[in-house]
Amino acid sequence: MTKSRFSSDDAESLRKKLFRVINATDSNVGEVLKALAQCQAHIENRMLVEQTFKECGLRTTGFNVNEHLELYYDIAQGEHELGYIAKGWDDPGFRVGQIVEVSKWKIAALKDHAYTLLKYCATRGIVMTIKENDDDSVELQMDSVIYSDGFNKKVFIQVLRCLGECAEKANSLFGST
Repeated sequence: MTKSRFSSDDAESLRKKLFRVINATDSNVGEVLKALAQCQAHIENRMLVEQTFKECGLRTTGFNVNEHLELYYDIAQGEHELGYIAKGWDDPGFRVGQIVEVSKWKIAALKDHAYTLLKYCATRGIVMTIKENDDDSVELQMDSVIYSDGFNKKVFIQVLRCLGECAEKANSLFGST
């Protein structure tokens, strides 16, 4: 989010624009209130994530918002990508994750060590799903959830650390791409 001064004139102008849109809609009051609540939550959640990233010395890249996602950011530290954070419009919290790609040449090793890796990640609160790609490689998606009311710097850093440990374990067991 670009930081700029928001004056009372800006607020008045924005309020007028919102009222024009609301008055022109055929939506019922419940739908309008839900949309406004989602807008407020989006702004608050986005500010929370961006502030936490700043406190952690991380930067956001690849921002996205759409009909399914309230927010999505790639997480980076310097030039190193650490994973992503995402939240759906109706989700009670944030999904923090990392993707590890395994080349088709390492699939046998993955099969041999998949249970070990699943168990290792589970003991760290990380869920892992496996998806086969069109090129016969495999994508390991490692995720953890942080509920909105528990999202803070300490918890976020802990989740990132655990994700990193799981990715390192995957690489040590069968080597990624």
